[in-house]
Amino acid sequence: MESKRQINEVDDSLSVLIDELRNSIERRLLSETPMPATRCIFKVPDKIRLKKPQAYEPDIVSIGPYHSGPNGNSGNKFRLMENVKHWYLHCLLSRVNITLAGLILGVMDLDKRARDYYAEPLDHLKKKDFLDMMVLDGCFLIELFRKGPHHSDINDPVYSVSCTMEYLYHDLILLENQLPWFVLERLYNLTAVENTTRQGNAPSLFDLVLTFFTKIIPNKRVLRPKRPHKILHILDVIRAVIVAPFEAPPKEERKDRELPQTIPNVTTLSKAGIQFQKGSSGCILDINFKNGVFTIPPLPFDETTEPLFRNLIAFEQCHHKRRHKITSYAVLMESCIDSSKDIDLLCDRQILGNWLSAQDAAQFFNLLYNDTTVDGFYYQGLCAKVNEYYNSKWNKWMGMLWRDYLDTPWTIISLIAAFILLVLTTLQTVYTMNQYYHPPK
Repeated sequence: MESKRQINEVDDSLSVLIDELRNSIERRLLSETPMPATRCIFKVPDKIRLKKPQAYEPDIVSIGPYHSGPNGNSGNKFRLMENVKHWYLHCLLSRVNITLAGLILGVMDLDKRARDYYAEPLDHLKKKDFLDMMVLDGCFLIELFRKGPHHSDINDPVYSVSCTMEYLYHDLILLENQLPWFVLERLYNLTAVENTTRQGNAPSLFDLVLTFFTKIIPNKRVLRPKRPHKILHILDVIRAVIVAPFEAPPKEERKDRELPQTIPNVTTLSKAGIQFQKGSSGCILDINFKNGVFTIPPLPFDETTEPLFRNLIAFEQCHHKRRHKITSYAVLMESCIDSSKDIDLLCDRQILGNWLSAQDAAQFFNLLYNDTTVDGFYYQGLCAKVNEYYNSKWNKWMGMLWRDYLDTPWTIISLIAAFILLVLTTLQTVYTMNQYYHPPK
């Protein structure tokens, strides 16, 4: 009987433990996916961030929830721009026919939809605080874009302090520092009663953003592309402008989940007779190889080039609908560039506009896409053509001939003169021998 009672007690305690565990687990079950397809504003993965943390973090202004509030990094470095945000909102309200209450009411229904754009949970933000952030940050951006990059106002710290605009270019392209595009458009439409063009039509928010970022967008000749079907945020606008003119190769040339094919660096290719020319298409992705000529559009360098590319690549790595076009470009350029010699050659061909040292630029390309993946490498077919040309012995021999003996007009003249001299000497020798063996009768 005693053993039976002990068994019952064990069964009872086991039952209690199971009930406690069941209740604990049930409380943590999720009825909805933790990462809906709408997520498009991400925290940069730690593996990518560690390569260069400052390329992903704002310097002077926080936009959105990730770097503001109790869970963000807000502090003294954002204080000035927080004051500017409040001043810009006041200036905006003083010109438009809508009150602050009307503005808040106009975006109140966007709370849930906007939250769903952020990959990180925002449970710590009450609806009041989230709406406050949307209105304040959104109106700051709209007022900034309406003023444009060349506005002049000595009372405005954005324009009176020369370095501020450079910091803003950096901060507003960060993946973690974004607002949903539909929030910006709603605020823009609610306040769009002024700022018309000479034709009487107010410019679109899309056009204002492109005008503001003209300086840092590499595609200098294609800054008025057709607006994409769906825009997610400002970084997505800049990516769309860069990739829109790019004619992607056929899908059979881009095999998903396959390691990208590499090619020798440009110095090695040049020694094999491959020539490098500056492309003229205006789209940096429009790289071609034909008949031994590698055509690469020029890529200018400035302070924002590295953070722009790093954040575009991080965005492509995180978002399921943005194909790895910028990442493919980074992989190809990293394959082409190993050292400062490669940078010097590309600068000499005016393909790279380099304000950094050649060594710094080489390191930039070498580390740009580390710890990322490439899903569907867009230059697979191009790399195959380059390797086929490079591995041809005839092409290598011809390349050596041109590089070592025909690289200047004087060497060509010398070679021709030597050839003529050789022919004349041979003819003279043949004539002399002919005279010896067949003397005239």
